[in-house]
Amino acid sequence: MSIEMPVNLATTENEPSSKNPQLLSPKAQLVQKQFVQQQLPVIYATESLAVFQKPAGLACQGGTGVKYSVDSLLGSVDEFAEYKLVHRLDRGTSGALVVAKSRLAAVALTKAFHNHTVAKKYIAVLEGIPQYMQGTVRNPLLYTGTKTIAITAFSSEREIAAAKSAITKYKVLKTGTIGEAPVSIVSVEILSGRKHQIRAHCAQIIGCPVYGDKKYGGTANSMLCLHCAEITIPVSTHLTI
Repeated sequence: MSIEMPVNLATTENEPSSKNPQLLSPKAQLVQKQFVQQQLPVIYATESLAVFQKPAGLACQGGTGVKYSVDSLLGSVDEFAEYKLVHRLDRGTSGALVVAKSRLAAVALTKAFHNHTVAKKYIAVLEGIPQYMQGTVRNPLLYTGTKTIAITAFSSEREIAAAKSAITKYKVLKTGTIGEAPVSIVSVEILSGRKHQIRAHCAQIIGCPVYGDKKYGGTANSMLCLHCAEITIPVSTHLTI
């Protein structure tokens, strides 16, 4: 996915960088807001939070090789500049992304995600057909710095200390083919939020990598077929949802 900033927001002596929204003219702010809303449509909002539809290919935060991110796009518009990410989706994953509108909301939402009281459901296309049409994967996960490993048997005390518990529920909704290759459309619910959890559990335990997930043994493809379809946040007396 390639994102191009509006031409009239290019940095010049008369048109400051969109990284400084307070310096943009009202007209430029309007153009920038429209651009951001095209890239990140709002699918739900309250006084406390907004849920954006994140496209595949857009990183949540900046880093090496990242030109634009959800953070930088929101930060380029006055109205969204104070919004805070409270969880993340992988760069290749599309779908619902929750953002807090205030510091108070960010604290409450971050706590809810950290305590795993937020339910997240995904739709994925898997390469192959799982042996069981539904099930629960409980293998702990160990992130090595570049990849997540699903543990089937611990090899050391250090590994035990570093691994994190992870629970993934899945159900096959439909099977079919892409070309001549068998594929499955599955619903996935994660009861924890570990890095690359779905991708690691599907590839290494279920035996069916997410379609397009080259990192975890899938076929190289321009898009990772993983979409966050539903997020359920418990109502709190401290937060309007």
